[in-house]
Amino acid sequence: MSRGSVELTEEQISSIRECFKVYDIRQTGSIPCSKLGEVMRNLGHNLARSELKELQEAVDADQSGHIEWEEFLPLMAAKLKEKEEMGFYKNLFRMLDKKNKGFITCDHLRYILQGLSKEVDLTDDDIEDMIADVDEDKNGEVSFEEFYTLMTTE
Repeated sequence: MSRGSVELTEEQISSIRECFKVYDIRQTGSIPCSKLGEVMRNLGHNLARSELKELQEAVDADQSGHIEWEEFLPLMAAKLKEKEEMGFYKNLFRMLDKKNKGFITCDHLRYILQGLSKEVDLTDDDIEDMIADVDEDKNGEVSFEEFYTLMTTE
C-alpha cells in the first residue's frame, strides 16, 4: 500500500550534495562509510546503530569502505520517501484515532478495511488475516507502529 516514489527537487539534490561535499574531504566523489551516520544526522535522519550498519552494508555494494555519490543519492531519496510516507500515515492514523488514545480498535480497523474491500479486492478472510498479523500483542488495539506496518507492507 505504498504511495510511490519521491522525486527529488533540484533544491533537495543541491542540499544533499552540499552536505555530502563537506564529508568528501579529498573531493573524490565519495565519503567514508564511518561518516554515514553523521551525514544522515546532518540531513535530519537519526538512525539506530543497527539500521545504520544495515544501510552501510547495503549502500556500499562494492565494499570499498566508501560511499560514492551515486550510491548516496538514491539512499537519501529512499529516506525522504520513508519520511514522507511516515508523515502521511501519521496524519491518517490521527484522523482514525478520533479520541486521541494512541490506538484504534481492531473492530474500527476491520470496519475501515471492509469499507475499502471493494476498492482493493479484500475478502473477509483477508481482513481477518491482516488484523491477526497487525495486532501482534493481541490486545484488540492497533498502535500507530502496527498500523504503519500494515499500511506499508506489500
